[in-house]
Amino acid sequence: MKARSKETRPKEKQLPAGKPSETKRAPAQYHVDVLGKGLDVLDSLRGSSVELRLTDIAEKVGLDMSTTFRMLHTLEAHGYVVRDSATKKFRHTLGHRSYRVGYAQLSNEQPFVRKVTQGLVNAAAKAQVELLVVDNKDSTEQALKNAEWLIAQKVDFVIEYEFHSGVGPALADMFRKAGIPLLAIDIPMPSAIYFGVDNYEVGRLGGEALAQFAVDRWKGLVSRVLLLELPEAGPIPQARVLGTVDGIRSVLPNLNEGNVLHKDGKGTEKGGYAITRHIAQSLGRKEHLLIAASNDNCTRGALRAIRELGRERSTAIMSQGWGPDKDLEAELQSTDSPLIGAIAYFPEEYGEKILPIVLQCLKRQPVSPSYYCEHKLILPDRLSTRHSSRGVPANDEVFAAGARVPG
Repeated sequence: MKARSKETRPKEKQLPAGKPSETKRAPAQYHVDVLGKGLDVLDSLRGSSVELRLTDIAEKVGLDMSTTFRMLHTLEAHGYVVRDSATKKFRHTLGHRSYRVGYAQLSNEQPFVRKVTQGLVNAAAKAQVELLVVDNKDSTEQALKNAEWLIAQKVDFVIEYEFHSGVGPALADMFRKAGIPLLAIDIPMPSAIYFGVDNYEVGRLGGEALAQFAVDRWKGLVSRVLLLELPEAGPIPQARVLGTVDGIRSVLPNLNEGNVLHKDGKGTEKGGYAITRHIAQSLGRKEHLLIAASNDNCTRGALRAIRELGRERSTAIMSQGWGPDKDLEAELQSTDSPLIGAIAYFPEEYGEKILPIVLQCLKRQPVSPSYYCEHKLILPDRLSTRHSSRGVPANDEVFAAGARVPG
């Protein structure tokens, strides 16, 4: 093939010395106005040494507020801009050092945990934060090994989701000595920021709903209350048990204390199954049983035991956690299921709420020692009485199974 001759190449316009070349600026007919405006917005942030408000940016680039907001929203979605959730001010991310955040998940085998992890991964990607994920595999030994590795990686912050409260102080001490701030999910750790549920409140809410079901269906006649507890998680999560008992007694004040059974369900399907089967077998066919499960795993075990014994009509189960899980949702929507309700924590939303807290801390902005996630009481359509969760800042309405929380 012949080389292209010099004569066929477009001639460059010769400009007087000292004038900028027109090749540095696209001809007017090639200019994309929308892109140009977006770049103007970005340049206004790059030229500022401080974070800017929406009004400041709009004034700098000469655009109306609505257009400027849409531009910023688009740039944020693509990772070029970050908005501080506390101050509502914007900054660009070009040339900024990316934070390294370590995240130790409880166990990738648990559906609830997987949703928490995926939410954190998504939030980190959006904020251009490097997230190092390790799996504790529901093992204290592995948790300690993972902590050592994260420290060796010189992460800026650590998020721990560790079920075994006994290892929490050791983990917290390791990160403290390394000068790494810490946030603990669901199970508190010394000196760590806490993110999780208000344990007493979710217990009370579930207990009230269980007792009200007994009033509606069984005229308040209850032979036993089985509390599938999780003592290994420590004293704070055990406040859920106290809340459950108080919630039940608020509706059934004459319940005999001897009929309330505190059992360790170990937070597992196997544990929930074994305890539930043992207790249910000791009851007569017409005796009514209320079960408050510590999490969805225990709920699955309790459901299996009750179905095997054919006690669906004389048992009512309240779950905590609610992934949501398609099998449990099907149970809740079934008219013959002993599962009569669940408290939802929305693990898929943990990440988008946790990461701004982490970034605030890293930017040395004030943070609270604890943050409660949103929770909801989910009841099937067949249940006549509904309760709302009090004291939750976000949205305290109750919704039926399958419905989505208003954004």
